[in-house]
Amino acid sequence: MPITIINHDHTIGRIDNANPLPVQVLPAGGGADVDDADLVYITGTTAAVGMTTLVAAPGAGTRIVVNAFMVQNESAVATTVQVGPGGAAAFRALLQTQGAALSGSFLAGREWKLAANTALTVTLSAANSHGYSVVYYTEPV
Repeated sequence: MPITIINHDHTIGRIDNANPLPVQVLPAGGGADVDDADLVYITGTTAAVGMTTLVAAPGAGTRIVVNAFMVQNESAVATTVQVGPGGAAAFRALLQTQGAALSGSFLAGREWKLAANTALTVTLSAANSHGYSVVYYTEPV
C-alpha cells in the first residue's frame, strides 16, 4: 500500500512498498509546486490616503498568490485599512491605535489567489503611517 507524504513546501510524495526511494514529487492538489525559493517577501511603509499598490500586477496570464500579509498602524490616529485586489476590499479593519494590525495567513493549498494580472493594494482612510509586509509568489493562470 503506498504512503502519501505532505510536507511544508506544498508537495506530495509517494513511497510504495516495493521501492521506498526515491519519492515521487507531485504538486499538491494539482497546483503549482512552490518551495521557499519561489516566495517573495516585501516590507515597507505608506502614509498615503487612498490606494497604494503593494505588489504590482504581474502581467497577462499570471496572478499573485498571497501566503501572508500584515498592515500595522504606526500612528496614534485611528485609520480604516482595506487590503485587496486592485483597490477592492477583500479584508477591512479599523485600526484604532498605534500597533493595531490587520493580517492574514493562509494554509498551504488554500492561499489567497488574486485574479490574473491584478495588483495587490492597501487603501488608507487617512494619511497616517502604516507598515506592511507581504509574502507571495506568482503563478501562471
